[in-house]
Amino acid sequence: MHLCQPFKDLVLAMALMMATGVDINKHEKNMNSCPVIQCCAPGTNGLPGRDGRDGKEGPKGEKGDQGLRGLQGFPGKAGPQGTKGDQGPQGEKGQKGESASDKSTFSDSGILINIFFSFRWVKSVGKKTFMLTGTKDSFENGKSLCTKAGGALACPHNRAENIALQEILKDSEQAYLGMSDVQTEGKFLYLNGGPVTYTNWETGEPNNNKNEDCVAMYSNGKWNDIDCSNSEILIICEF
Repeated sequence: MHLCQPFKDLVLAMALMMATGVDINKHEKNMNSCPVIQCCAPGTNGLPGRDGRDGKEGPKGEKGDQGLRGLQGFPGKAGPQGTKGDQGPQGEKGQKGESASDKSTFSDSGILINIFFSFRWVKSVGKKTFMLTGTKDSFENGKSLCTKAGGALACPHNRAENIALQEILKDSEQAYLGMSDVQTEGKFLYLNGGPVTYTNWETGEPNNNKNEDCVAMYSNGKWNDIDCSNSEILIICEF
């Protein structure tokens, strides 16, 4: 590095001061306090230094804003059963149910339909309609069958009705009539308890042979008293 001219002058001044007895230290102090005039070009910046060590933990900051709601977690285990709650208010009144009588009517209607389709011969006279069921049974069972169908065991009250029943019967067949003398021997009554007002007995009948309390009609229209338990007699209903 080459010395600048001011520096040369400074050296000469110091030599002069020493020769004249001037206090060099005093001037040295003053010289050291003088600013140094840079006479060369500045150097380039060095590389950044390494990071220093972490400082001490600072004071606790203020509470921040509430964050967003997280996802729903898995359900926990079922808790213990709670106490029984209070009884709730009474509900509204329901619709009226089907009564037992209605069910019975529907059942009887079904029986009537089944019986109706089993009728193989029908004959009407006046206000009556006679229907042949095609079933052979006892007197009591015949009454029950016709009652369930909504009618009664057939019984002619005049000659026209007797002829209508005769036309229904086949050759050599018999059909129960709705009358008997069960209550009083020889006194025949209709099923409703009224006395029989029309008869068409076969010759020699009724003879009450072996307690014959019921009545059957032959295919010729004539009547005969027979055993009520005989189950080989046709059943004809009237409506």
